[in-house]
Amino acid sequence: MTAAPETVLADYRTGLDAELAVLADIEALATRQRTLPHPVDADLLAALARERERQLAALAALELRVLPLRQHIAANLSRFRTMPGFAGVADRHQRASDAIVRIGRLDDESLAILRRDDADRRAAAHNLETGEATLAAYRKVIDQSPDPAGFFAERG
Repeated sequence: MTAAPETVLADYRTGLDAELAVLADIEALATRQRTLPHPVDADLLAALARERERQLAALAALELRVLPLRQHIAANLSRFRTMPGFAGVADRHQRASDAIVRIGRLDDESLAILRRDDADRRAAAHNLETGEATLAAYRKVIDQSPDPAGFFAERG
């Protein structure tokens, strides 16, 4: 990379700021997904997933532009550490890492809730099927029972 170190650091800082903005949007979406009423509205969940996919694509595009800068800084870290503004870049980098961890936690919680909802739906369906089978068996027994008067009228 032939750019001046000050330019590399400034461009990296700008890229991190853009990534932080997108990560904030993704975190807001993850929070919305986590706080959806249960049972989850499939249409709303799909809409949030589409928006999140759009935001992740934007983040990936930013990361492609920032990655060479990050690699250059990492390769020359001792020189960049002494530059004014490096602490702010390091802080932004840490904030981005923290946001990713928070998003991961929210996603884990959302997934656990969705799995519980799915298990609850399956259990309810099973209970409904079992109840219907039991009622069908009772109906069969009732339909096949002999005439009660005839039962007592017979001599044996």
